[in-house]
Amino acid sequence: MPNYTVGLDLGKERDPSALVVAERVLIFEGLPSEQTFSDPTPPVDTYHVRHVQRFELGTPYDTVVDSVGELLSTPELRDHGLLVFDRTGVGGPIADMFAQAWQGGRLGRCFHPLGITLTAGFSKRGAAHGYYDATAHKGDVVQRVYMLLERGHIKIPLGLPVAEQLQKELRAFRPKQNRSTGNLSFEAARESDHDDLVIALALAVWFPHIWGKPRYIDRHTGELQEQA
Repeated sequence: MPNYTVGLDLGKERDPSALVVAERVLIFEGLPSEQTFSDPTPPVDTYHVRHVQRFELGTPYDTVVDSVGELLSTPELRDHGLLVFDRTGVGGPIADMFAQAWQGGRLGRCFHPLGITLTAGFSKRGAAHGYYDATAHKGDVVQRVYMLLERGHIKIPLGLPVAEQLQKELRAFRPKQNRSTGNLSFEAARESDHDDLVIALALAVWFPHIWGKPRYIDRHTGELQEQA
């Protein structure tokens, strides 16, 4: 069955709220004859962006919750979607709104939404594999996006609404070193640049959730297939 994650960056004063839906899809890097779900050629996680959305600046959080609920109630996502949202700076009340919506059956029928607080810098764990936790380092989360992009493991279809803005943000978001401390962080190149779509994508690919079997690309046909 499909395996979807909805990454949601909740807006602050300058940035609007934004969300990205990514489907985890397995690919095999070996020859077609080597296609197998057992070692020695395990499949590789890739992430296919299925939906990109940016809310108007200043959209009330309850409206965002309702909109996310409508999305997660669609047939495609209702039984297969996990919501991961950035709760940094918005506090417990907003997380409670999502929890109440989920308990009321308004956020699909599957998984309790996961709120993540992003802290500064990088961790010793690194960004190669995300982890299911309520706290993560922003450097790790964003670095994982660029690692996946460099390997060709994030697919953003041409013509997808708002995808061009996402691509623009990705190009503008770069590592920045603090001259005083030497610490490295990821920030928008200019103060006028937004990063809401980048963070939403980063949350959508942060870790491969394990509920349900993701689809895979058949190397013989190039088509998406369901696991048996």
